[in-house]
Formats: sequence, structure tokens, C-alpha cells
Amino acid sequence: MVVVHRMFRREFHEAADRVRRAPEGGRGQVKRVAERLMLLLETLHHHHAGEDVLLWPKLTERLPGQGDLWRRMEDQHEGLAERLALAAALLDRWSAVVNERDGGELVAVLEEVSRSVDAHFDEEEREVLPLVPGVVSREEWAMVGEVARSAVPKSKLFTVLGMILEDADAQEREMIIGEMPLPPRVIWRAVGERNFRRRELRLRQDPKGTA
Repeated sequence: MVVVHRMFRREFHEAADRVRRAPEGGRGQVKRVAERLMLLLETLHHHHAGEDVLLWPKLTERLPGQGDLWRRMEDQHEGLAERLALAAALLDRWSAVVNERDGGELVAVLEEVSRSVDAHFDEEEREVLPLVPGVVSREEWAMVGEVARSAVPKSKLFTVLGMILEDADAQEREMIIGEMPLPPRVIWRAVGERNFRRRELRLRQDPKGTA
């Protein structure tokens, strides 16, 4: 869970600046940034939806004494869901007709989302994750992640995987890749990671086209 949170934190920290700089790289760069940010927004939505359906109800039932904490987590999800929906609407408008006003509104919302994500994950990692072992089984915990993964379009799975692995240490990488079924694991190692790196270089290019 923490390695996934790390990915979301990094991507949202970078999101506003990507929007600011994208127009300088032309329509192609605007499209690349918009596609990445929409994937990011949707992936966080799916991540939280899995917890809403499969995690919070179990914790509420099994640890009723922590009711205030579970309600706070759910309330934070609701607040973030509203901001994610607003960001998605602004992103669609900005990417269709790039202008300074729409870009400024999108930047402001993305910065707000980034702050909210940090605050939510800080509390979740500090207060919730230590309570999970012994209360939620390994199978139940794995299902939370599986629900989120299954909602990602197949064409985007390697992109999300690459985003997660970006800041993972060697042990985390081995664990994540080791849990993948054999066919996608082979494809990732053969061509998937290389293709992801190539797309990342283009996404991170400066206005002059250099990485």
C-alpha cells in the first residue's frame, strides 16, 4: 500500500507543473500530459473505490471502537472524489482548447488535490495501516488491490505498473513483479519496461524537446 501511495504522492506533486509547462511543448505535449493526468485521476478513484467497498466496511465491523477514524477516512474519500471529478472536467476543457484561464484553474485544483492526498495518506499510514494486520486477512487485503487493478484499462496497466515501480526499492520491485502472472511478467521485462521508459522521456521533455 505504501509504495502505491508513494506513486500517487509523486505524480500529484508533479501534476500542476506539468500543466504549466505543457503548452510550451506544443499540442503533442499537451496531449501526453492530459492522458497521464486523466489516468492518474482515474487510478486514484479506483484505488479509493476498492477501499470503500472492501476495506472500510470490514474495519468498521471488526474494530467498532475506531468508528471515528473510519468515518474520517470515508469523509476524506468523499472530499477527494469531488476534487478529482472537478479536476477531470477542467482537464478535459484545458486539453481541448489550451488557454491561460483554464490552465490556471486546473493548476489550482491539482495543487489542492496534492495537498489533500498527502494529508489523507499521512493519516492512513499512521493510524490505519498499523491496525490492519490480524484484522483483515491477506486474501481480503489482496482483493482490495485487485479491484483497483481490474478497473484500469488493459492498455494502461504497464503504465500504472511503471509509475508504481518508479520509486520502489529493490525489495519492493521484486515483490510487485513476483506477484504478477507469468505472461505479463515476461512481457514487462522483455519490452514493457523499455516502452514505459521511452514514453516517460517524452512526457518529461522540456519545451525544447530534450529530457
